[in-house]
Amino acid sequence: MIVNKEGIIVAVNEEWEVFAKGVNEVEPSIQTKGETIEAAVNKALALLGATINEVNVTVLSRPAKSLFGLKKHPAEVLVIKKAVPLIKMEQKKPFNIDESIDLPLDDREDEQHLKRDQSNTDEQVLLKKEGPCVFVQNGRVLVHSEGDRYPFIEPTDNVRVIVNGRQIEERTTVTPLDNILVHVTDEVSASKMDIQLIEQDMLAVLSYEPGKRINRYLNDMQPALTLRIEAEEEVLESNDIEVKKVMKRLQELNVTHGILRHTIVDACRNPSSKDYIIAKGTYPTEGLNGDVHVLVREPDEMSWDEVEKVDYREKNIFVNVEEGEMIAEVISSVPGMAGTDLLGKPILPKAVKDVTVRPGKNVIVTDKKIIALKGGRPQLEWRGMLFKADVMEELVHSKDVDLDSGNIHFQGDVRVLGNVQESMTVESGGNIFVKGTVSKAHLESGHSVTVKSNVFSSTISAGKSNIVIDELVAQAKEILYYLDHMMLAIKQLIMVRREKENALQVGELHSVIRLLLERKYTDFRGILLRFVKNVNEHQPILEKEWMTSSARLHSMFIALSKEQINKVAAIKELTDELRQLYELYSIPVEPSCQLTVPYAINSSLYSSGDLVVSGQGIYHCRVRTGNDVFIRGVCRGGEIVAGHNVTIDEVGSEAGSKTRIHVPENGIIKMNTVFEDTTIQIGSRVHTFAVAAYHVNAQLEQNGAISLY
Repeated sequence: MIVNKEGIIVAVNEEWEVFAKGVNEVEPSIQTKGETIEAAVNKALALLGATINEVNVTVLSRPAKSLFGLKKHPAEVLVIKKAVPLIKMEQKKPFNIDESIDLPLDDREDEQHLKRDQSNTDEQVLLKKEGPCVFVQNGRVLVHSEGDRYPFIEPTDNVRVIVNGRQIEERTTVTPLDNILVHVTDEVSASKMDIQLIEQDMLAVLSYEPGKRINRYLNDMQPALTLRIEAEEEVLESNDIEVKKVMKRLQELNVTHGILRHTIVDACRNPSSKDYIIAKGTYPTEGLNGDVHVLVREPDEMSWDEVEKVDYREKNIFVNVEEGEMIAEVISSVPGMAGTDLLGKPILPKAVKDVTVRPGKNVIVTDKKIIALKGGRPQLEWRGMLFKADVMEELVHSKDVDLDSGNIHFQGDVRVLGNVQESMTVESGGNIFVKGTVSKAHLESGHSVTVKSNVFSSTISAGKSNIVIDELVAQAKEILYYLDHMMLAIKQLIMVRREKENALQVGELHSVIRLLLERKYTDFRGILLRFVKNVNEHQPILEKEWMTSSARLHSMFIALSKEQINKVAAIKELTDELRQLYELYSIPVEPSCQLTVPYAINSSLYSSGDLVVSGQGIYHCRVRTGNDVFIRGVCRGGEIVAGHNVTIDEVGSEAGSKTRIHVPENGIIKMNTVFEDTTIQIGSRVHTFAVAAYHVNAQLEQNGAISLY
């Protein structure tokens, strides 16, 4: 072995080997083989790119031949590249008695102690910890063992630990002779900037994530039997966002309008992980739909919380106007103003709609003013953007409606000051008011019905015109389905013949329609006949447009008039006319109708709006409403089907009276007292009360179950 003056190995040969006790460092190393030790060392030096002065060499095995000399075993060495020598190997000089004699005795002892202290510094550190241990000091991994007991090391996520040239992934035993290398790597992530255009190119959103540099290094770690080697981390953020970069990106996205430069400057000066709106388009100014300003006093609105305070005997639901009085004024729509998106494109506001006014009985529209032609009660009805106004004349019958008076049929309001006797009928195009009782009779109104006394075994219907219109709308939908398919069949025929629509002769189109009705659409004429019959039976309560469409459908597809079926355009025109009628009336009417009774037994009660029972209650009745049901008293037996909510004071009876209440999925049922054998249904969910309950509110939860609270 050859060492330099500092005690470092500088050369090796076959006659020596190095023994390094308990010392490892965080440096590159390599284990190589060669025919000779020198060849193995030179190979390692070439791979490490180092000179012999920059490495420590350990001879693992010498070259040798097998027993019979058939195979030669190579030499194997471990070469560790060093930055700072781990241990200064003391060169054993030949004993020189002359030099020894020249030195003073005390000086010789001091020199020997100094050398011994310098060579054993690391071992002294190890001895501070009893038993086997491993620790990190000055970036080096040091190992101490006792007998056959060895410590363990365990790597963590942010370091790579290599023992004798192999990276370990789990807890591993180490010895003082192991070559342990710890690699730590710094991590650099670039900053990220992104700009997204959202809300149909109306907003530009800047998202920024600062860059990071993670510097890792090994700190000293105390001796331990099992040492988890973990690097300390220092995280440094780098903010490189600039206004010009943001503006360049906006330019690439073709953003030219609504750039918020002050927000961009603020985001670049104080970047954070939050999003910034850096450009905003100009939103359109929405217009206003048309409206009708009603000038006459309407009945007061009433909420369910207030209903118990109302005296129905004194409530006046009739409002009158004089001849020539202005009922309402039509307000025209106001168009909106267009906006501009970030790309400079115009954004149009929503289209506005004007109110379609249908003047009814005794009403005229002049210069957007709705004026009464006769004195009476104004009857106003909203159906979407359709406004219908009538002035209902009033028929006052001061006696009972019986066999002497006969049935009453009147297109205006009917006021009966007596009773309606058995088997009698009162029909009204407006409101019906009965001061007395109704017994085994039939009341049917186009709007509201108010009965001040009791109802026995009778049928009362409020809002008959709405029922008829709902039926006609459903039939019109079926008719449009057939008309659309017939038009498609005619177009296909024209395409096959490669002709234009007007090329079909009158007789040819008539024959095509007849063949389609007889062979392909055999159900169509039956649907048409029911529609025409329904319109004819209810002419007094319908608008003229229903009669016009009904007459044209009858002439074209039932009578098969050749004069009507003269052009394909005529069928198109009829289809468009019926579709416009369907769309106009398919919107549900606002629930302005109301049926009001104090007490009813064994009766059928229908209202297209609300039902209000203001007295004792109802017994074994069948109830249907388009909106709410409010029963101030009891409901014993029978069935209620409401279009919205139901509020009842007492439901069922202690003796057990089967009562059923049904509301839609969004409906609510409120009951102060509910007895057993009462069934409620909300949507498709059903619940039957097995015992009495009090102060019950029932509605559907989000999971679809009935909630009782």
